[in-house]
Amino acid sequence: MIMDQRQDEAVEDGPKPAEPTASEQVSLVMEDLRALVKAEMRYHRSRLDYTRHVFRWAFRYGAVAAFAFSGASIAFVLGLVLTLSPLIGPLGATLVVTLSFILIGVIFGLLARKWMRKVYFPEMQKNVDDLT
Repeated sequence: MIMDQRQDEAVEDGPKPAEPTASEQVSLVMEDLRALVKAEMRYHRSRLDYTRHVFRWAFRYGAVAAFAFSGASIAFVLGLVLTLSPLIGPLGATLVVTLSFILIGVIFGLLARKWMRKVYFPEMQKNVDDLT
């Protein structure tokens, strides 16, 4: 215990470190601010790179899936035409299947447009919401 008191007294007797001046403190704060801004920029850049990487692979996989589904839909349409041909003739089957798919495409295209209008961007002044 006596040793601790002597060490504390020795520390107290030593020269106190000089406090930095106001301009030095401001320059230290500015250095910290620069380091913070650089770190934030690196963080956001890395997030952007990661998001770009994810979107790139998602697009590739989506393109392959779209190609596969388009092949399947062509096979389905051809099968429908071949199945309906003996019943209503080749021209009638082709027209029925084509018009049916056009009607389905129009309906779902309008629904997609309606839902896309719900996408909200805060940067825009006005949000159009047709679903309400």
